[in-house]
Amino acid sequence: MRLRTSIATTLIAATMAVAAPSTTANLGPATAGAGVPQHGKIEFAVFRKGTQIGTHKIGFQAKGGRLQVEVDADLKVQMLFVTVYRYRHEATEHWAGDRMVAFESATKQNGKQWVVDAHVAGEDKLLVKTNDQQRMLPDTLPPTSYWKPDMMATSRWFNTQYGSPIDVNIAPMGIEQVESVGATVTAHRYKVTGVVAETGKPIDLDLWYGENGELVKMQFIAVADGSLIDFSRTS
Repeated sequence: MRLRTSIATTLIAATMAVAAPSTTANLGPATAGAGVPQHGKIEFAVFRKGTQIGTHKIGFQAKGGRLQVEVDADLKVQMLFVTVYRYRHEATEHWAGDRMVAFESATKQNGKQWVVDAHVAGEDKLLVKTNDQQRMLPDTLPPTSYWKPDMMATSRWFNTQYGSPIDVNIAPMGIEQVESVGATVTAHRYKVTGVVAETGKPIDLDLWYGENGELVKMQFIAVADGSLIDFSRTS
């Protein structure tokens, strides 16, 4: 049970996240910003104690002059052939320039479900509905899909599982050489800490961004047993 809770906590805050992304090759400058790969996809294999437990995918597609981002996280942890943790999160972000103007997600985690729907409602605001609750949030909060490198300059994010604001502390950890898509790349590392309001659980997440702004690596330590949950970029 502690293992389930620790992995869930970090994935919520650190979140992982939506349906298999469709991609468009060579996204043009009208939609491609910092963090958006030209080939339209970022994919990770997710490992725990050297064993792959799932995948995490982010797809980018130009639609009508706007950018659509789809995220898909599919994880399963087994012990002695028994599934002790199951997580599936699917989401779609709709961007107009640097503003997220709409968002949808569906999450299933160990039998619990959340559905989030957000859309513009008034100037610079999103009306966000989560299950049977709703709130108004600024449309400038970066979502916890982590693909936008400029989110490292702000301390309040949009939690894509709960549809709520999340306050974080971000510490630059310097420049490192990391493996990404079969090559060694130079990356800027950041440590993210905080607390998930909905669960009261701590956040302890590391993110690496390449010189071109692309997300190249993620990882966290499971609180219960100290195991490393590592996201190794494959595409």
